[in-house]
Amino acid sequence: MKLKMILSNIFLALRYYRKYVPLFFYGQIVFTIFVSAVWTVTGPITTKYLLDALAEGKPIKEVLLFLVAVTALLIVRHVFACYIVEYLETVANIRVQEKLLKELHEKASKMDLEYYETPQFYTDYVWAAQQATSEFANIAALFATMMARLSEFIFMGSVLVALNPVLILFALAMGITSFIRQRKQIKQKYIANMEAKPIERERDYAKRVFYLSDYAKEIRLSRIHEVIHDNFVDANKRLCNIRRTSGKKIFAIAAVCDTFIEIFETLGMYGYLAYEVIVSGALTFGDFGALSQSTARFSNRLRQILNIALDFAEASLYVDKFRRFMEYEPKIEKHKGEIPDKELKPLVLKNVSFTYNGESTPSLKNVNLTINPYEKVAIVGYNGAGKTTLIKLLMRLYDPTEGEILLGDKNIKEFDTDEYRKEFAAVFQDYQIFAATLGENVVMDSVSDGDEDRIKDALFHSDFEEKYKELPLGTKTPLTKEFQKTGVDLSGGEKQKVAIARAFYKNSHYAVMDEPSSALDPIAEYKLNQNMAEIAEDRTVIFISHRLSTTVMADKIYMFEKGEIIEQGTHRELMDLNGKYAEMFRKQSINYVS
Repeated sequence: MKLKMILSNIFLALRYYRKYVPLFFYGQIVFTIFVSAVWTVTGPITTKYLLDALAEGKPIKEVLLFLVAVTALLIVRHVFACYIVEYLETVANIRVQEKLLKELHEKASKMDLEYYETPQFYTDYVWAAQQATSEFANIAALFATMMARLSEFIFMGSVLVALNPVLILFALAMGITSFIRQRKQIKQKYIANMEAKPIERERDYAKRVFYLSDYAKEIRLSRIHEVIHDNFVDANKRLCNIRRTSGKKIFAIAAVCDTFIEIFETLGMYGYLAYEVIVSGALTFGDFGALSQSTARFSNRLRQILNIALDFAEASLYVDKFRRFMEYEPKIEKHKGEIPDKELKPLVLKNVSFTYNGESTPSLKNVNLTINPYEKVAIVGYNGAGKTTLIKLLMRLYDPTEGEILLGDKNIKEFDTDEYRKEFAAVFQDYQIFAATLGENVVMDSVSDGDEDRIKDALFHSDFEEKYKELPLGTKTPLTKEFQKTGVDLSGGEKQKVAIARAFYKNSHYAVMDEPSSALDPIAEYKLNQNMAEIAEDRTVIFISHRLSTTVMADKIYMFEKGEIIEQGTHRELMDLNGKYAEMFRKQSINYVS
């Protein structure tokens, strides 16, 4: 990564701390410089003073006064350190993490669905969410350490220049060798991490399956756990191979570089100082102590500065993923445009085809259909026929690969995405129930004081009334027990009724029901159909189903197969046609004879 990009990523992280926790940010800078000055005084300067004082026989009172002053400095440093590190830093990191994750969550909610359904999204999001937040804190800590080490480096260098500048050469040799070692090690570790991340996701999946209740029944009633465990073992072996290969390279680098560092330090530096004291007599014992300590510290600080620079580069790689994730520009989400008219208009598909990314076979091929205002339209077909894909296009979760979709006489791309979607109340077959209250799960937003009656009405229309009477907290009942012991775990059919209530609650021109009764028994399905007839009076309703109990009430039925419309008409017309629809209906009709 180029230096410019590294610095840009570092400054990005630091801006969050400067913006949201300025007291910590600036207080840390002052603290590090102060500590460096104290460190210099209590290190080589104190060593030189004490050794020379002992050699010269200075009065004990003078020595004790000096030590009192040094002790006072150390006490102030420790108190300052406790305030910054134990108090301010902890609060600051939590505050910045909150801001980061809020931005990350908001960005993830604006990603085009097309990106969500790629493996790259999960890799990028996991890295951004798990790594970036910790790496931002890491960069803040590295910045403070860099400030401290630079100031210490300058103070120690000043001592060496004043007493014996030749020792700087030994310090530089040790520092540069250490820098080379660290740079090569970081590169190897990053390469290994990049190779390991997808495999770690495979391994973590196996770990997750065994503690989530969603999988508990199937695991206990089958031997699928053996397959999952075998996959876990295989992923673990591949991770071991990656770490083993990386470890051998890192070991070789460390062995060579550490050998040279010991030669420069023990044989070089101490040999030179011994010569200056014993042979030339140019240095006192105090000078020897101060210089050996200063040289070691100067070299150590140089190494740390160079290593911190590499740590910055490594942390920057992770922050860069956060940056790139946040810089993603959606093509569909949050598009600004016209606001649809309040008047109901037809939805028209003209020569619409769609192929998912990475797929060679189109999910929809040359689809032409018109959905008129207040019509009840049924989209039917077996699994994989393209029904759900059609709905995703109608709601502009995707854009067609070919062709266009019109609302009235305007392409839906011309409308503001959020405003256009407000026209739809949708229930998808892969609906989700969230760890929130029953009311919030219906409204899909915060519940206002005046929402209670509307929520109950929506729930009762979705045939949830009987279950509702069992809930003492009513709409305030927490769903799922993930965070609250008082939470309620609903059955599959009950969950679906809550999801369906969302459509009854929302005032919209179009109601989209994607397999709305898939988890319901025939009687509950019949009641739902009766209630949906009521909702259809002032809306355009689109049913998607491979269960045909709802199609009898539809004004128009489109039969899909392999992404194409193969039959269309009313229920009576399609039964008279005696084609695929009629065959499908007859096979299912036995369930609804009574």
